[in-house]
Amino acid sequence: MEDLENIVSDYTKDKKHLHLVIGIIREKDIEYHSFSNNKKKSMIPPENMLFEIGSITKVFTSILLLEMEREKLLSSDDMVGKFVQNVENDYLNKITLKSLATHTSGLPILATNHILAKKRSNPYSMYTEEDLTAFLSDADYTDSIGSFGYSNIGVALLGNILCKVSGSKYDELLKKYITSPLKMNETAVMLDSEQDGRFLNGHASTGKRVPHWDLSIHEGAGGIKSSVSDLSLFVQANLNDDNPIASTLQKSHLPIWIGNSNRYFGWGEDKLQDKGILWHNGGSAGFNSYLAFNKELRVGVVLLSNYSFFSNSLMDYYFAQFIKWITKKEPSQGTMIDSTGKKIFEAIMSREKSLFTQ
Repeated sequence: MEDLENIVSDYTKDKKHLHLVIGIIREKDIEYHSFSNNKKKSMIPPENMLFEIGSITKVFTSILLLEMEREKLLSSDDMVGKFVQNVENDYLNKITLKSLATHTSGLPILATNHILAKKRSNPYSMYTEEDLTAFLSDADYTDSIGSFGYSNIGVALLGNILCKVSGSKYDELLKKYITSPLKMNETAVMLDSEQDGRFLNGHASTGKRVPHWDLSIHEGAGGIKSSVSDLSLFVQANLNDDNPIASTLQKSHLPIWIGNSNRYFGWGEDKLQDKGILWHNGGSAGFNSYLAFNKELRVGVVLLSNYSFFSNSLMDYYFAQFIKWITKKEPSQGTMIDSTGKKIFEAIMSREKSLFTQ
């Protein structure tokens, strides 16, 4: 793609250990590009390098909900309280599984009893199912039901419920309903030894290497690792109607009017060049990711980076990612990959529109 190096130059500069991989997806083909500042050449093909994809996981969890609903194992309109054992809290009988998937349950970004400072380098690993039960026992966000509020704990709870209903681990659900049908063999929460050898080290915005995250019971909110080749296949499946889960993917693309705005199962909505796109981003202590597509032009993009947008010493303030999700403004510390992704996607869309008009 012409000028791609110029587009990514602001993002790639001064990142000593950077691996940035990009997938440009059309209905029938995929092209890969990679940029690395690491002087030691990797033997791993860039398209097969594995990254933490962070909150892009939430899209997968929402699709799992829709697949299980298709099989009539549950309904997205079921009340959350139906699935939370040993907790009597009327608030949970006012919110649905759909509320969790669309971030309209009123639940906060994190549970109020989740103290990130307990383990800054791996802040989710310490939070247990017992902690979740304690939080839910007296949670009451009734006044915020129906309003959009990005919630890690909400989608974590959804993933937890899906596992309990099915009697399966999250990875088993992922493989059964999404990765196996779409031949996405590189995508999982738990990696095998061969995959682990292709799992990159993550770096904070300062360049410091940081530990991989263990999401524990939050795996449905951000635990997936994947490659640009797999995520490009996923985007391509969202552009095509001839794959095994096409009907479910199409349902996830339909807007749902909740409160005073349109929401989606897992996706965020934006506009580029006056055309609607569906997208999601992700961020952890050492990785940043962006994925988007436009169905009208049948194009999409995936970006994966092994650099975070914040310093590990600012872990308590990493919620800037979610503020960005809502405000569309860049956080003050570091640079998210989203702006680079949007520039690339705009260039792709411009090219495709020009082809349509020739």
